[in-house]
Amino acid sequence: MIELRTKEFLGKTTEQFSFENYDISMVKYHHPVSEDWHSHEKYHLSLILQGGNLESRKGEDIQVLPGTIIVYDKEEVHRNRHTAFPSENLNIEIDDQFFKQNELSTTDFRRSILKNTAVQFQLLKIYKELRVNDISSAESIHSSLLTLFSGHDKLVDYRPQWVQSIQELLCDRWDEFITLEELSRELQLHPVTISRYFSKYFNCTLGEYMRRIKIEKAILFLKHTKKPLTEITFLCGFSDQSHFSKIFKQSTGFKPYEFRKI
Repeated sequence: MIELRTKEFLGKTTEQFSFENYDISMVKYHHPVSEDWHSHEKYHLSLILQGGNLESRKGEDIQVLPGTIIVYDKEEVHRNRHTAFPSENLNIEIDDQFFKQNELSTTDFRRSILKNTAVQFQLLKIYKELRVNDISSAESIHSSLLTLFSGHDKLVDYRPQWVQSIQELLCDRWDEFITLEELSRELQLHPVTISRYFSKYFNCTLGEYMRRIKIEKAILFLKHTKKPLTEITFLCGFSDQSHFSKIFKQSTGFKPYEFRKI
């Protein structure tokens, strides 16, 4: 097994940014690399910007595509196979001291990140700040990184069945506008219950969640197709391209055409 040290990756590191308690690396894969089992020295999360691979750990295989967020506990053993070339990852390695200074727990690192429904967008905003790289960038990146953990204290062990049902329904009908009343009828649940408890389990409002799903689909269209922005706008359920561009930039830090060029 390969034990990788801080700022060490199997692919080619093209850019690196070191901050007080974390390091950010841009890593590209243009040629085959080792597919052996390996681990990273620190807590580590990756945003797949391009390409992807087959991720293996603890007896399960996960197909990784652009927009996927992968989270690793410290020294967690895994391997990556069948890499699509070219691939590019944004990698953030976090030191124990970061958690201590910000009074965050490391015991549930993966769950606290993945419970945050805006994690992909915060990582894209970090990537955008790396491109700007001015006097304010370090503070903006630190703020976004803390925001990734904003749902940590809201984690709940019990999640009623309707939470899973509403998530599946919204994901299945991502290109539609579904009213609260329609959700209520579909789930046979009082609209007040949805309104009152939605943010508790999703850490955002119903409207914000629906917009996030649409933007996530738009990201896939921008990266995997050559469809014009006008077509993507309507495919993702936005009324016009101006509104789509505004919401996309608010969510990711990029305008759609800028993101397509990444």
